[in-house]
Amino acid sequence: MNLMEMVIALFAVVLFTSVALNYNRYVQTQNDLLINATQYVQATQLCHTVLDEIDSKLFARMLAFNSIISTYNNQTRTIDLNFPGDTYQISIQAVSSDSLGVPITVIPVNNIYRVVKVTASTYGLKFPVTLQRVYTKTHLNL
Repeated sequence: MNLMEMVIALFAVVLFTSVALNYNRYVQTQNDLLINATQYVQATQLCHTVLDEIDSKLFARMLAFNSIISTYNNQTRTIDLNFPGDTYQISIQAVSSDSLGVPITVIPVNNIYRVVKVTASTYGLKFPVTLQRVYTKTHLNL
């Protein structure tokens, strides 16, 4: 093997090594994005579960509209999912609001709006998921 063949072989090793390293870096980036997307979907589902729990209790008349705040305000839950190994922290805030869901400080006597905000977070999730729903007092949920 002469010097030119040795240099070409060395360049080939460097080229294929750099291609392999770049490929592995992009695969790792895609894996991180996929894990974050999966955790985001799961956190969204857990937030919907809490909001749907309130809906179902109001519909079944197991929860009075006026007791939403006393039942759900400043509540935290820890949900451990065994299969993926994630532990989610769920934070629930319930306050009186206006018709757009903006919390109000001076509460009118017959306020008919409540907003419930649910935030879910876990290790590895880049941003916590926050969902909120405005509940309106009707003749069905007195």
